[in-house]
Amino acid sequence: MKDKLNVCVVGSFKSGVSALQQMGHSVFSVVPSAVGLFCDLPEILAKNNFQPDLLLQVEFLGKRTLIQGLDKLDCPTVFWAMDPHLNLHWHTAYGRLFDQVLSTQQSMVSPFKNYGLTDVRWLPMYAFNMASPPVADRKHDIAFVGRLSDQRPARKWMVDFIRSRLGDRPFLVEQSLNYSEMLEFYQDTKIIPNESILGEVNFRLFEGTACGSLVLTQDLGDEQASLFEPGREIDTYADVLELEEKLKLYLGNDRLIQSMSHAAHKRVQSEHLAYHRIEKILQYARDAAHNRATGVEAEKWFAITISSMMESGMLDLPLSDVLSRLSTRQQDSSVVVATLRMQAVAGMNKVMDENVMTLLGGRLYEDSLDVNLTCSTAALRLENWDAAKAFWYRHLKAVKKSMTLPPKNPKELLIFWAKELKRYNRLFRGGFPFNPKKHLPHNAVDCLMSLNAAYPEDVEVLRLIDVMLRSRMELDQARGSFLSTLALHEKQDWRIVFELGMTDLRSYRLEQGLGHIASARDMARKQGQEKAFGMTLKVRDTSGQISKRLVEYI
Repeated sequence: MKDKLNVCVVGSFKSGVSALQQMGHSVFSVVPSAVGLFCDLPEILAKNNFQPDLLLQVEFLGKRTLIQGLDKLDCPTVFWAMDPHLNLHWHTAYGRLFDQVLSTQQSMVSPFKNYGLTDVRWLPMYAFNMASPPVADRKHDIAFVGRLSDQRPARKWMVDFIRSRLGDRPFLVEQSLNYSEMLEFYQDTKIIPNESILGEVNFRLFEGTACGSLVLTQDLGDEQASLFEPGREIDTYADVLELEEKLKLYLGNDRLIQSMSHAAHKRVQSEHLAYHRIEKILQYARDAAHNRATGVEAEKWFAITISSMMESGMLDLPLSDVLSRLSTRQQDSSVVVATLRMQAVAGMNKVMDENVMTLLGGRLYEDSLDVNLTCSTAALRLENWDAAKAFWYRHLKAVKKSMTLPPKNPKELLIFWAKELKRYNRLFRGGFPFNPKKHLPHNAVDCLMSLNAAYPEDVEVLRLIDVMLRSRMELDQARGSFLSTLALHEKQDWRIVFELGMTDLRSYRLEQGLGHIASARDMARKQGQEKAFGMTLKVRDTSGQISKRLVEYI
């Protein structure tokens, strides 16, 4: 690759375009709002007489465009997924059209690779080059920018909790600022609390530090800590008790805030600007192999991308057009699965039944996990119990797994599938609004959600949901609702009540959380298990704040 490049950038990435131009590269920018959903890039490039040495698509939430003709470009193609934690269901198909995929979330690199993408790398979000006014000159001690809605109850609980701890201090919550207004607002704010949707490292972290504010954010582990050092550049909290202690520490302590926010701003300037990300993209692109799908294979993955977006409700296209795209593509297991899932959403039960029986009778794609899962759950919807079991048996045979006891009923079969999918690390899909009445299960949680919809009070199902979600702290909010129902049925199980209390504390519900943990302690004491409770609390209460506050609940 030559030193000075012609780079085509697709996406709203003005700071990246500027960085490329500052480096001496020529840039042709394609903005999604100007080209619509489907972008015939080779045609656009030809009309503008631009021959790229590199194609970069930066994919944000909001207005989108899907590039057609990527396989015709004679240059490396790179896809930077900004929100893969919410879009993996279609990014894994669309990413096949590129030589290289970059994920802002390090935790999403492995899931991308599990779906067959070969060159996937971590590239974090970026910050804008902003000035950092002195902390003492800022008007707002603490403020938050973000929408509050019933769809994000944890965010509302966070705002309510902070407000309850501020006394006479004002706590501004802005929900309608445009982007430039938001950055100006941050430059006038000392402390910015942060909350993420699914435990992702989000843009607020970079926006706040870029403006020289102290970002007080959830503890997201090593990935976040590698970007900004907790206790020196930002600070973190594991639960609402730690958040409360951090608020006491920082509010009114301008000197400490200035020291930390200055260190964070300096880190941004040295490592996290768009310029730094462009440097890394160019480095990665220089050794990118030609991994993209081409020809009929590219047409297939483009069609599957559209069907995946359609299935999740992201696109409003004629169903006939989507099914036509799939039917005229090379019919392999991926196309078969996408077709069945679209037919399920559309309620095309008769056609779906014919396809399922053809696949079973013809012994087609017997080794495909996705075909067997999709057909088995489709057969359950169609009340074809024998076919549903048959596809489960096909899967067991394909993976050479001995069967102990056959499933006795649909509930047991879905539990079998859930446990098997967990074994394949197919736990859940963030951002996909699974509806058991419309969608066919794709992962373990989908199977259990289908069961919970059918048997909302079933203790076995509720316990399985709890077990599967327990290791994923970002799902505490959802897990808490199931634990609440489970606790009503298992009234003497102090461990369930304890877990409910822990999820409350991580969801900004202080009184409820401490109350549940105190109840668990009292239950354990009555059952002669006070020592077991104490050991459990010691392991989970890493800050010691829970033990300290429990003395108030005698």
